[in-house]
Amino acid sequence: MGKSKHLVPNADAHATSPAEWVHVDDLRPNPRNPRRHGQEVLQLARTILRTTWGAPIVVQARSYRIIGGHGRLEAAREILAGIEVDGELRGGAGHVFAADAPGPAMVPVRIVDVSDAEADAMTLADNARAIQGHDDAAMIVEMASAFERDAAIMADIGLGSAALDALIRQAGDAILDDVEAASADDQSRLDAKVCPHCGEVLP
Repeated sequence: MGKSKHLVPNADAHATSPAEWVHVDDLRPNPRNPRRHGQEVLQLARTILRTTWGAPIVVQARSYRIIGGHGRLEAAREILAGIEVDGELRGGAGHVFAADAPGPAMVPVRIVDVSDAEADAMTLADNARAIQGHDDAAMIVEMASAFERDAAIMADIGLGSAALDALIRQAGDAILDDVEAASADDQSRLDAKVCPHCGEVLP
């Protein structure tokens, strides 16, 4: 398979971004993708419509097979079909995904020249929980505080009021654990015999 018939290179691609604009119809999902998507695709689609397109889809150069971003492609297709967001029908076949997109149904894509095996390894890595970091509950709560407690956008990204309450409890527990550990460390220093002249702990 050659280059996409809809490919529109970004004029500043080498200066500002590795992404190029590609029509969604030119992208090929990987049938062996281990990540399965369901209802969350609609949640992602609504989030994109409320904000804008974020990370590019990553594809193999010679096949345009998706390496990372199957969920984003499915969300794009939902948007192009038209979906309801906050009581309003949005999207549709003429939807433009970002202000700098060259036309409807064009999404940012990063094209990488890798073998089939390397593409599979990248897909596995993209989905692997073992090499991902962990979320800081307190930081999530702080960022979420910019939105109303029951904001639809927060519910769609999995941070509804119940989830936030759980994170607040988790953050509070972590803070209490740190305080208790610091207090115990301070007490152990107080209990130790310290030389009044040099400050060294005596046996």
